[in-house]
Amino acid sequence: MKKIFILFTVLILSGCASLFEGPDCRYTEANLKKVSKSELAAVIGFADGSSEITSENKEILHQVAKKALNEKAKVVVYGHASHRTRTQNILQRIFINLKISNERAVKTAATLISYGVEATDINTLALFDSRPIRVEVDGAAEAANRRAEIYLYWLE
Repeated sequence: MKKIFILFTVLILSGCASLFEGPDCRYTEANLKKVSKSELAAVIGFADGSSEITSENKEILHQVAKKALNEKAKVVVYGHASHRTRTQNILQRIFINLKISNERAVKTAATLISYGVEATDINTLALFDSRPIRVEVDGAAEAANRRAEIYLYWLE
């Protein structure tokens, strides 16, 4: 029962609450296009517990937005969190990290939109602490995992 609850909670928080009936989360083969090319455009970091975009990261995102606009690329922003939280409860940890990783992805996307990228050309996904790039043995490793990854992709 816990697994089902977690699945539906994750779906609701990720914007797919209408999984069974709405067009937002269900695609048919007819409306899918193939990705012809994709690339990691940037990785930006965040302070512990924060989703604020620094001025340095705003400049990076401005360059990403220029490239996306010039090359008519679509954008996917993946929000990430470090593993450690102040709670030992696994469900609370998942919800805390899902919330902050979603905030990071959404604020990153909002910054790209402020630089001219169309909202319809951006997708966001909160991955909480599910895909660390470093094993968290120290503060530097934790900091590396608090990030947003911005990918550009082009459709055929």
